[in-house]
Amino acid sequence: MGQTTEGVMHGVVEHIMNEGGTLGTPGSEYALESMPPENPAMSVRIYEKENGMWEPTAYSIGMMYKDATLVDMKDTEMENSNMEENYESIDKAKKPNYADFIKPRSGGSTPSNPKLYARVVQAAKDKFDVYPSAVANSWVVQEYKRRGGTYKSDSVAAKSIWDGSMFDTRGFSK
Repeated sequence: MGQTTEGVMHGVVEHIMNEGGTLGTPGSEYALESMPPENPAMSVRIYEKENGMWEPTAYSIGMMYKDATLVDMKDTEMENSNMEENYESIDKAKKPNYADFIKPRSGGSTPSNPKLYARVVQAAKDKFDVYPSAVANSWVVQEYKRRGGTYKSDSVAAKSIWDGSMFDTRGFSK
């Protein structure tokens, strides 16, 4: 539990920034500079009492370690006398299943030379520790193009203002 501008909040620590850095948007009033090991920043899932039970909310806050009070809910006198029963109902925060949120892209482009593309992908797997990754995928595209590869569009080509197809000969929109 910890004191915030909204009052005392109860929650479960989801992440402690042992590595240092900034929690939140750098340069904003919501940024916290983590200062491990003495005072690391933490991400805390807020819990509220609902029907006599502590329930997680959709909200997380950033908090500095020294601003929080670590309590064992079994030993703490709070406004609820059956806190020991509620303590058992609070589960450790579960890691989200990102596969539920991330959907594969549909459409796009395909390599016009699949054999060359396969060789470049294999080179990326040999070159990078993590594949696929944003850096490795970017390298694959650049290297494939450097070696003369091109892409063909899977969808019908969209009209572009750059090739003039959206304008008549006088420059007016069609």
